[in-house]
Amino acid sequence: MARGAAAPAAGWVKLHGRLVDISRFDHPGGNVIDFFDGLDATTAFESFHGHHKAAKLVLASLPEKTLPPHALPPQPEEHAAEMSRLIAAWRARGLYEPRPLAGIAYGLAVIAAIGASLALSPRAPLLCGVLLGVAWAHCGFLQHMGGHRAWGARYSLLFQHFFEGLCKGGSATWWRNRHNKHHAKTNVIGEDGDLRTTPFFAWDPTLAKKVPDWSLRTQAFTFLPALGAYVFVFAFTVRKYAVVKKLWHEVSLMVLHYALFIAALASAGHSLRSGLAYYCTGYAVQGIYLGFFFGLSHFAAERVPRTATWLESSMHGTVDWSGGSAFFGYLSGFLNVQIEHHMAPQMPMENLRLIRDDCKAVALKMGLPYRELSFGGAVAMMLRGLRDTGRCELRLRADRKKYSRAQAVMGAAGAVVETLKAD
Repeated sequence: MARGAAAPAAGWVKLHGRLVDISRFDHPGGNVIDFFDGLDATTAFESFHGHHKAAKLVLASLPEKTLPPHALPPQPEEHAAEMSRLIAAWRARGLYEPRPLAGIAYGLAVIAAIGASLALSPRAPLLCGVLLGVAWAHCGFLQHMGGHRAWGARYSLLFQHFFEGLCKGGSATWWRNRHNKHHAKTNVIGEDGDLRTTPFFAWDPTLAKKVPDWSLRTQAFTFLPALGAYVFVFAFTVRKYAVVKKLWHEVSLMVLHYALFIAALASAGHSLRSGLAYYCTGYAVQGIYLGFFFGLSHFAAERVPRTATWLESSMHGTVDWSGGSAFFGYLSGFLNVQIEHHMAPQMPMENLRLIRDDCKAVALKMGLPYRELSFGGAVAMMLRGLRDTGRCELRLRADRKKYSRAQAVMGAAGAVVETLKAD
């Protein structure tokens, strides 16, 4: 992408052609709106609040701001107009309507898998821990749908709290706070929190500078196993967040989650050792499963400047893999159709395959990439990105060391010559 990052103007966003003054606006959802300070936020508003009448009333009440033309960011206006057209067309086709039967069937299958793993776990705690981890990963996919209001405004957050809080022991609010920023600024360094994998891994030259040599040498091989440990770090952060923010309803769900699991483990006849082996295996496996499928669509994609439009971020910052496959869709919680999901985050995941042709057409029309890979191609792209980034940074470091040594030698030789001249 040719455009560089521009310093944002303070206190306004562009919405449906209006320059709206947000300098005194306290957004109830936190600081997500600040990511669009001085930029066009039309598509973000339609994507996050297209269902929300109250948000439209708030928008209409905000004062306008006048700026000289040169103060406006270098963003193609046709991108926002094209996204508005697509979103309106998809709503007219009913593609934003919830699909409760599909969601309930999916959820019941996941709950059944958790129950089966618990019942069989005393006989094979590690093997059943793997099943538990896969089921918890799918709880993560289900709460992902709820967090995006894919089950409608009335029930979505209840579903999210059930799968994230009760089934997994996590915080739905923590997840939404982090994930909304990811959608707002996909693959923007410093603003997309999902890129904060340093000092352990890096897929781009900027972040690679923060990774130690030993990790750069091995990150293509250690990435997946390390995800199993990384999720334990998140376990602490999530619980701390819920307590600090005084989200007592979420803390209660976490306590209930552990109480139910401890009771189930005791009822099944687990010892403390086998119960911990079972639970910790499940915890680690869910991290590997979720991180792997998320990484296929994002990590190896290119980084974008903060001035990128929603359409550009969706096309440049994500890739699809096996997008037409329902099997891979459910296997990955529909993370295989990430371009479509980023273009329409509140659309029920089962409908995303139905808009693939529209997304391909708009990419062609706007001269943007639409990258769809096979499953194997996506895995290769992700691991190759880790390998090549590591090798490139290590070469740069080696060259700098050689240059520093040569500089020191030349400096010493120069000092000797100057001494001889003086003599």
